[in-house]
Amino acid sequence: MPGMQNPLILMTLSAFFFSLMSWLAKVAQESLPVIEVVFFRSFFAALVLLAIRRRRKKAGEPFWGRQQRLLFIRGVLGTISLILYFYALDGLPVADAMLLNQCSPIFVLFLAYYFLAEPVRIDQVAILPVTLAGIALILEPQFAVFGVHGLAGVGSALVAAGVYVCIRKMSGSEAPEVIVLYFTASASVFSLPAMLVYFVLPAPLTWLVLVGVGLLSVVAQLFMTSAFRFDRAGRVAMGGAMGPVFAAFWDFLYWRRIPAWSTLLGAALILGSLMLLDVVRRREVIRPFL
Repeated sequence: MPGMQNPLILMTLSAFFFSLMSWLAKVAQESLPVIEVVFFRSFFAALVLLAIRRRRKKAGEPFWGRQQRLLFIRGVLGTISLILYFYALDGLPVADAMLLNQCSPIFVLFLAYYFLAEPVRIDQVAILPVTLAGIALILEPQFAVFGVHGLAGVGSALVAAGVYVCIRKMSGSEAPEVIVLYFTASASVFSLPAMLVYFVLPAPLTWLVLVGVGLLSVVAQLFMTSAFRFDRAGRVAMGGAMGPVFAAFWDFLYWRRIPAWSTLLGAALILGSLMLLDVVRRREVIRPFL
């Protein structure tokens, strides 16, 4: 399918499933500690990915990938970003937490320049403020940046930028399920000790929510990892800007958080900037900025 090779479509699909996963995670965190949700999200996802890997592995291909050092770094960075993001989610609305996390394209542009030698282009610099302005209008966010949860959200964005760069660097040689498997396995291992200390037995319905969080995270991660196969890290990362738009819907659906006029304007700015970015990507007429 042509759309399945369009990085912005893939990243937008990823943002949709991430927003749905974030909503369910916040629901689970109403009765469970953050670290327990992190563990089960990662553990259930790892089980699914192990099954996918066993099915997809080609003859002669290492089960645990070729660039194991870089895969390990990606796993550790992903774990740190996930814990910070879930902590931010515990104290902020879903849309606000995703909004802060969407600062990552700013960091990605320049990390990709230094680590991947990807040029920073004028189209990215010009369009990025419009995208961020659109995000800022979604649901008139609280912008509690200097609170503990807000700082955690910004921190998750900074670390996530490193994750995006790692994925882009490996995307030509590693299968998507291997890249994501290292992340889920790492998060499961590192969160297990704290989870055991603060363990709360989930209710039957909460178990279903946790399974849903794990499954949705796999789908979102695979879409995201695939997106980085088709374009530069800086441009692909911007596709995740649709996340807060989707999250605004879940906030309204479950918590009855009523959106303001700014929601529609913000969504229009985000969609418009992403469409323009995709047009520019296809034409490749914009000269490098750096």
